[in-house]
Amino acid sequence: MLLTDVSVDVLGGNVLMKQLRMPQHDPALLRLNNLSSSELVSAVNPKQFAMSGAFSGALPLWLNNEKWIVKDGWLANSGPMTLRLDKDTADAVVKDNMTAGSAINWLRYMEISRSSTKINLDNLGLLTMQANITGTSRVDGKSGTVNLNYHHEENIFTLWRSLRFGDNLQAWLEQNARLPGNDCPQGKECEEKQ
Repeated sequence: MLLTDVSVDVLGGNVLMKQLRMPQHDPALLRLNNLSSSELVSAVNPKQFAMSGAFSGALPLWLNNEKWIVKDGWLANSGPMTLRLDKDTADAVVKDNMTAGSAINWLRYMEISRSSTKINLDNLGLLTMQANITGTSRVDGKSGTVNLNYHHEENIFTLWRSLRFGDNLQAWLEQNARLPGNDCPQGKECEEKQ
């Protein structure tokens, strides 16, 4: 089986796959172009943070590899981004852990100028991310440069179940997805375009 030139407009940007051949000998490269972090965060609906700005990347996708789903993928910002932590979440961290709290204070509102993330996902769901983020934090009228080097490992299959990711994504798709050319207002009879 050979699938070529698949493209979908999603999250304010575009996802493109040039080729998927089954059985796979090479990964299918998913190109992410200018996806909206704000739309992604809205679809997932976490309460702890908000983001805005576009990102792009490449995810080498394996469908039948004995070890990997994504191997050596990457994401990077396409322009300016912002990160805003939820006030209650940030306040709780500051209250519970003074050392972590001082770092969290610098992340309450951050304008990100450069970000790059390396991504690997094994077929058991273990996601490994190594991110390098540079930006400017603005807290209490003060600003400072932030260089954040972040490593994270988590089983995303377990995480998705706990966050009810599928339910949130399905609800978002039902509200926002529509077929091209279906511009007929709800409740009106419209002629089908030829």
